[in-house]
Amino acid sequence: MKKDISFASIKIKLQAALPKIYQHVNFAAVIIILLVFIFTVWRISQLASAEPSPDQEGTSDVTNVPKVDPKALSQVTQLENNSPQVHALFNQARNNPFGE
Repeated sequence: MKKDISFASIKIKLQAALPKIYQHVNFAAVIIILLVFIFTVWRISQLASAEPSPDQEGTSDVTNVPKVDPKALSQVTQLENNSPQVHALFNQARNNPFGE
């Protein structure tokens, strides 16, 4: 029971099957795009609700508050109080912090 497998017979069978395959290419492409979209949404949801591991809980940069030297703070306050131009500049910066 030996079957004759040649490139010519495979080519003929493939040419007969190609129109049927081409009918479903658009559907397969839409399904693949939807699967990628669903996977992306699922992964974003998973990462958004993830809790930090116990060894990462204490090392958050958000909890670290920068320290300001009290001497520098008193010098800036003194400078602001002594000069009306600097006082006006500080008030303007407080009222409009994003202006130039």
